Amino acid sequence: MAGEGWSCCWWWWRSCWWWRSCWSWSSCVLVSGLCCLLIPGPTAAQHTQGSVPLDTTTFSKVVPKHKYVLVKFDTQYPYGEKFDEFKKLAANCVSSPDLLVVEVGISDYGEKQNAELGEKYKVEKSEYPSYLLFVDGDMEKPVTYSGEIVSEALQRWLKSQGVWVGMPGCLREFDPLVVRLSTSSSEEERQSIMEEAKELAKGVQESERKSAEQYLKIMGRVLTHGSQFVPDEMARIKKMLSESKMSSAKVSDLHKRLNILSSFQGVASSKEEL
Repeated sequence: MAGEGWSCCWWWWRSCWWWRSCWSWSSCVLVSGLCCLLIPGPTAAQHTQGSVPLDTTTFSKVVPKHKYVLVKFDTQYPYGEKFDEFKKLAANCVSSPDLLVVEVGISDYGEKQNAELGEKYKVEKSEYPSYLLFVDGDMEKPVTYSGEIVSEALQRWLKSQGVWVGMPGCLREFDPLVVRLSTSSSEEERQSIMEEAKELAKGVQESERKSAEQYLKIMGRVLTHGSQFVPDEMARIKKMLSESKMSSAKVSDLHKRLNILSSFQGVASSKEEL
């Protein structure tokens, strides 16, 4: 993009030869200079609302101070569908109190800004955008995302890593119960958690009732069929969404169910495991 800016300035400079008959040479020089100032230079970085742009200097100062930091490594001037998905992701993650979304723009020309960070975390240009999750300030062992570059898929992955993200259909009050269910080692305690969830469902708003019912159903299926129910059900729904023609309302409901199921990823509880 910077190269295109300088080309624009050169075109204007050459055009001054024609315009000298109308303007003074000093006017051409002045306008050419203004043109170049308006074109983003190689040090400018694109900023997305809901995210924080970091560079080689600020990266190590900011990341260790947060519980979760999701970093997108990309070109300095990203565009296209994948960048649109990042903008959705950044906007949706604003509601997460423990997550900071960061973008690092890397250039492979001129001063090669932030290339050092890309090398440190083995981020290849052919893999842009690359997403890494830093947890509890650990700068050496981030978790790499390898799935589809789609906002909802990224948010589900974040939830599977323990990051609460306000996705459609999900209820923040229920997710801690899911965590407790996953770490409980006794049948009696699991049943107690289930009863607690039922009581919690009685007090939700009408607009949240369907989601609460989904939580209860999935919790019951996990207790009955074991943790394998979660990935199996997610695969079944994804197949339905890719192969079936259905109303937009039905598609929306299935996506919400997927979002709720993502809260259960990692739950390991079954009668056989007890």
